[in-house]
Amino acid sequence: MEPSEAARRLKALRERAGLPMRAVAETLGWTLTRYQHYEDRYRRPYLPLEFVRRIADIFAQRGVDPSEVMALAGVGPGGLTSLPSAPPPLVGSTVAGAAGGRDLPIIGAVRGGTNGFYFNEGEPKEYVRRPPMLEGVANAFALYVDGDSMEPRYFAGEILYVNPNRPVTRHCFVAVELVDGQGMIKQFLRRDDNAVTLRQFNPAKELQLPANQVKHIFRITASGEAS
Repeated sequence: MEPSEAARRLKALRERAGLPMRAVAETLGWTLTRYQHYEDRYRRPYLPLEFVRRIADIFAQRGVDPSEVMALAGVGPGGLTSLPSAPPPLVGSTVAGAAGGRDLPIIGAVRGGTNGFYFNEGEPKEYVRRPPMLEGVANAFALYVDGDSMEPRYFAGEILYVNPNRPVTRHCFVAVELVDGQGMIKQFLRRDDNAVTLRQFNPAKELQLPANQVKHIFRITASGEAS
């Protein structure tokens, strides 16, 4: 699939600034592959806001108007956003009359780094279109990736789709919720009465969590760029 218009505009602005991708990645403290994802493979209509803010600062030093960069996140003059407004509140586990067929809730932003993320207690941040494999799954939800600990499997900005009803099996990818609400995205290896063993890719290592600290393990069914 082709990258989104926002991704193509990001590339054009970078080239106008006279910066190679590697230079931008190094300034961000990122790998080249992580930055390249946003220009070559990102398919959502808007880029992540925090990412765009950092890029705006970098490009501004090369004469690019920050407002042009901020527009890539849907932010217009005066800080107003052009992102679509949220659909109506949840009725049960689905949205009544969700705009544009968006009825799958995103219940939190995933931070893939060591600090993890926090589920937002089921309060949706926004809604996306439900992929075919989640049709009829009333308790399905989605999460955003924000971090690089699971690259090259998952990149920041991707959407992860979760089917809580599917069993967790060895080597599947999971969203883990701890008893304090903190969570993480990892690959599931095994569990017993004492511990849950997980794997991350960047840097590659195995993690062991005490079983009594794990509240839920949700299986990730697929990732993509719902729009």
